Amino acid sequence: MNAASAGTPASARRLEELSLNASGAFQSLLYDGWLLGYRPGPTKRLRCVNAFYASTLPLEQKVDHCVRFYESIGLPAIFRMLPFSHPPELEAWLQRAGWESFERTLVQHSRLDALPSVTAVAGEVSMLAMPEWHAASAALLTVAPEALAAQIERSRSYPLPHAGAVLERDGEVVACGMVKLEGDHAGLFVINTAEQHRGQGCGRAIVAALLAEAVRRGAREAYLQVTAANAAAIAVYRHFGFVTAYDYWYRARRGELG
Repeated sequence: MNAASAGTPASARRLEELSLNASGAFQSLLYDGWLLGYRPGPTKRLRCVNAFYASTLPLEQKVDHCVRFYESIGLPAIFRMLPFSHPPELEAWLQRAGWESFERTLVQHSRLDALPSVTAVAGEVSMLAMPEWHAASAALLTVAPEALAAQIERSRSYPLPHAGAVLERDGEVVACGMVKLEGDHAGLFVINTAEQHRGQGCGRAIVAALLAEAVRRGAREAYLQVTAANAAAIAVYRHFGFVTAYDYWYRARRGELG
């Protein structure tokens, strides 16, 4: 797989740092320049190896250490492959060793100098403080009660500005998303529309509301992550000027791709 070339390695690495900061309570160990994330849950980038920084130990030794670490905590060993992963030969080494690649994801960014207008949709987008947003969006996102309590607790202790948007129809939340800010950057996360309401402008209205909130709070650039196969979402983001800065994908041993 080839990375997109829109961003320099330095700016791409900064987007990675912003994204990880935005995750809130990112549980990780630092091992010779690699971040070993171990927060259980559906978000793979928070429970995988992020090979960010310069590496000094032998590669085989490091990979073996990671495999044993994840086995010890009951998680599959997954590597997130970036254009600037270290060492540069990591990708080829894992491929030769039989680690399969999957789930290519695009990291996109956009300047917020001039946001396009968005045609109103039936229903109204509301901006909510995050504890309220988690409760309001839980049904749409199928969040279990015990997971919801943990999300609310993390949100309350998160140190940077953040807010959520919901769109309701007939008293039901049918679309949602959140924005997290750090300096002049705004990250968009958890953009979701109920299946029966897709193609009706709901997602576009949510993105417009989040970006407007970001601008109101002083943001000048926005970023997000979207799987490369999600053509509908990519089209929505393109409307707001999002272009791909780089891509990433995962590698795992056969039978451990999730």
